[in-house]
Amino acid sequence: MSLVCPQCGSDKIRSGTLHAHDGVRHLLLHTPLRCRDCRHRFWVFNPFKPLFLLATVVALVGVTAWFALDQHASTPAAQASASLPHTRAAQGDAEAQLQLGMRYAEGDGVVQNDKEAARWFALAAKQGLAEAQYQYGLVLLQGRGVVQDYKAAFSWIEKPAKRGYAKAQYSLGELYRYGTGTAIDKARAYLWFNLAAAQGVEVAAKARDSLVWQLKPEQIAAMQEEARQMSFTAPTPAPATAQMTPPHTAPATP
Repeated sequence: MSLVCPQCGSDKIRSGTLHAHDGVRHLLLHTPLRCRDCRHRFWVFNPFKPLFLLATVVALVGVTAWFALDQHASTPAAQASASLPHTRAAQGDAEAQLQLGMRYAEGDGVVQNDKEAARWFALAAKQGLAEAQYQYGLVLLQGRGVVQDYKAAFSWIEKPAKRGYAKAQYSLGELYRYGTGTAIDKARAYLWFNLAAAQGVEVAAKARDSLVWQLKPEQIAAMQEEARQMSFTAPTPAPATAQMTPPHTAPATP
């Protein structure tokens, strides 16, 4: 069906231009035209525009629903993942207690809380888990979530160190080196640095070498002999989250 101008009846019609004041109904449902003879501008219904509008609305609704369902599906899984260590930890599982302590310390899946982290570290440490003993010693050393106690920190870090836990051996060397929680003893600091270095702790090797000039040759020989005579029971492996232990820093001198 050919179009004619409603003003003059001419069939010489061309496309018109849209204007901001045309109104939403015209913009969404009609197409503007203009008569070439009388210049009259008028509108005709465009059946493709409602179809396009409907398709757009359906697509938007579909995308919104997809995101809502995806978020709803992932939320229970995340909550279950976060609550699982609580359940096992409350039942006395030492590794779960350690994992929960690490989560609270790092704010991983839970609100960061040093006091809760220290509580779970303490429970796991008392069950003999080497990494937990080490982490509990660190929070006591730094006063995170607990009253700072250098002597207690020394005692807890010493336990896994004597069982061959390399990170604790390095930290114990630092405690002896600076006299934190114990008397300064550069010879024993050399001993523990040497043991940690033997397990591949590079910073321990550097710390050990820095003490050589401060010790007598007989002291170094004695500590090397003591290191050779020490035998360790392999510490209990820590769960994957325990690998998030922050880098060690030298303890402050009290």
